[in-house]
Amino acid sequence: MIISRTPLRISLLGGGTDYPQWYSEYRGAILGATIDKYCYVIIHDGKSWHSFDLPSESGLGSSSAYTVGLLRACTSWDNLAIARLATTWEQDKMGGNVGAQDQFLCALGGGHRLLFSRHEIRDYPIDLSPLEPYLMLFNTHQYRRASMLISYQIAEMNRHKKLYTRLAGMVDDGLRALQSGNLLGFGSLLDEAWQIKKQLSKKITTPAIDDIYTIAGKAGAIGGKLLGGGGGGFIVFLVEVDKQDSVKKALSDLTYVPFKFETRGRIIIYRDS
Repeated sequence: MIISRTPLRISLLGGGTDYPQWYSEYRGAILGATIDKYCYVIIHDGKSWHSFDLPSESGLGSSSAYTVGLLRACTSWDNLAIARLATTWEQDKMGGNVGAQDQFLCALGGGHRLLFSRHEIRDYPIDLSPLEPYLMLFNTHQYRRASMLISYQIAEMNRHKKLYTRLAGMVDDGLRALQSGNLLGFGSLLDEAWQIKKQLSKKITTPAIDDIYTIAGKAGAIGGKLLGGGGGGFIVFLVEVDKQDSVKKALSDLTYVPFKFETRGRIIIYRDS
C-alpha cells in the first residue's frame, strides 16, 4: 500500500493567464501558494482511492492535486517532472481547458511566481508567509463545474487582451507590495483583480457571490477573490487582523476555514514493506 499527500492551493494574482490559449501568444504570470489542506491518494493491489480535506470542485486545485498525488504514488519522479506531466495530461484530457498553475503549485509546494510562455514555464519560489495572518478563507457552499465555466471564458479571451495583460502585470505589482511591506496595498490588488475577472465572462460570478463580497467589504475586508474558475467554491479575503472577527460575524452563514501555508508539496506519507 502507498499513500501520497498533495496540498491544495490558493491562487492570488494572475489567474487566467496560465491557460495555453493565452500564453502561447502572450506573457502569462501567476502568484499563488499551497495550504495545509490536502488530497490523499491510496494505491493498493492495483486499485486506487482518494479523499480530500475540503470539498472538490471548489476552486482549490483539487483535480490537479489528485493528478499529482496519483503520479507520485505510482512513480519515483521528482516534483518538477510530475508537475510537467500532470499539466500535459490534464490539458490533453480537457482539450486545453485547463491552466498550468495548479499542477506546479501542488507538486512543488510553497509560494511561487510562475511565468508562462509558449517555450517554457519558469518557476520562482516566493515567501508569501507575511500574508498568512491577513488572509481569510470561506466556503461559499456553492459548487460548479470549472471546465464548463472556463470554456466560456476562453471563447471570449481575444476580446479581453488588455484585461489579461493587466492581470499578468499585477503579479509584479503584488511582489513589490510584499517586498515593501504594503500588505493593504496587496489587498487592493486582490480587489482590482476580482473586478477585472468579473469582466472576462458573465459566468464568473453570481448575485449571491456579489452579495458575499459586498458584505465582507463593509465589514472590513480590503479585497478578495473567488478562487478557481468562478461561479462558486471558496473565496479568500485580505483583512486586517483587528477586523477579522467582524468579517467572520458578517459572513456567519459561510464556513470559515483557518489555514496556513505549507512548503513540502506532494509527499509519500505511507509505504508498506
